[in-house]
Amino acid sequence: MKTNPNPLLMAIPASCDVCGSTLMFVALVMVPASLYQMMRGLIVVITAIMSIIFLGAKQYRHHWTGIVLILSGVFLVGFISVKKEKSSGSSGSSEVLGIFLLICSQMFTGAMFIIEEKILGDYYMEPFKMVGLEGMWGLSYYVVLLPIM
Repeated sequence: MKTNPNPLLMAIPASCDVCGSTLMFVALVMVPASLYQMMRGLIVVITAIMSIIFLGAKQYRHHWTGIVLILSGVFLVGFISVKKEKSSGSSGSSEVLGIFLLICSQMFTGAMFIIEEKILGDYYMEPFKMVGLEGMWGLSYYVVLLPIM
């Protein structure tokens, strides 16, 4: 295991975190807070699927049961919210877009978790150093992006 990784490696998960956080905050404006919180539970499903695809992780029956239950709950909450919005007479397109942005943001966040796990599987890094490097990169990204936004 390598012990002195390049600090630029932590820029990759930090960029995923910046994209995911930004999309989540934009989506929060478009959907009710209760729907936002429920839809964030999808991160478990997305991370599990990405870990199977990219890391070759094995999921057991109890994992799949949890994934199916979470997916069912998130689907029901999102579907009922959109159906309720459409039946009340408004177009509901803002809420549908908000849900789509939440799903995209969860994909970025899941990618961040998978990339971090891959990096930490190949390298040994002190936890404070890892958090500090990722925070430094996130701050650098936001210093550039926030004035633009």
